Amino acid sequence: MNKTIADGETSDNHPFAGKVNRVIGSFTEKNIEAILCHEDERRKRKSAFYRGVQKLAAFCGSLTFLWIQFVWFACWIGFNVAFKPFDPYPFQFLMLMVSLEAIFLSVLILISQNFSAVESERRHHLDLQMNLLTERETTAVLRLLAKMAAKMDIPATEREEVMGFSDNTDPAAVLQQIIAAEHQHRAKI
Repeated sequence: MNKTIADGETSDNHPFAGKVNRVIGSFTEKNIEAILCHEDERRKRKSAFYRGVQKLAAFCGSLTFLWIQFVWFACWIGFNVAFKPFDPYPFQFLMLMVSLEAIFLSVLILISQNFSAVESERRHHLDLQMNLLTERETTAVLRLLAKMAAKMDIPATEREEVMGFSDNTDPAAVLQQIIAAEHQHRAKI
């Protein structure tokens, strides 16, 4: 198998390799790769402006950017204190530049967060659909199991829980139950 996972690590020497069953590991590796490839394709289809905003926001959120800012401000203040000042204390031009930078960085971060929210919503929908499919599959297996138990003359009292779970679950009804429970809980507080 020895597929590359990250930075030259293979699935055999990856730190988590021993914790996942090999069969499950091969399926999850394929699924993860498929999702990552899909996300990469979607990012490539975005306009150059959006890709640039993402890269710029990622850079502005890094330690490198923090250090560049620190050095820049220290040099600015140091030069204006030690030599003939072009921006004397209280450094009004520096404050103007910092204010403008703050405005642009705020907008940049908001745009980046909107992208992240859309991506998160897509993943949430995928997760929800996978959970609904799993619930449907489990219900089908439980129905089959209940029929097998009945043919094997297992007493109804021992099959009761399986029979209860073998009914279809209505996601909208479960959501309403959650909402009602939240309201009841908040009313108690």
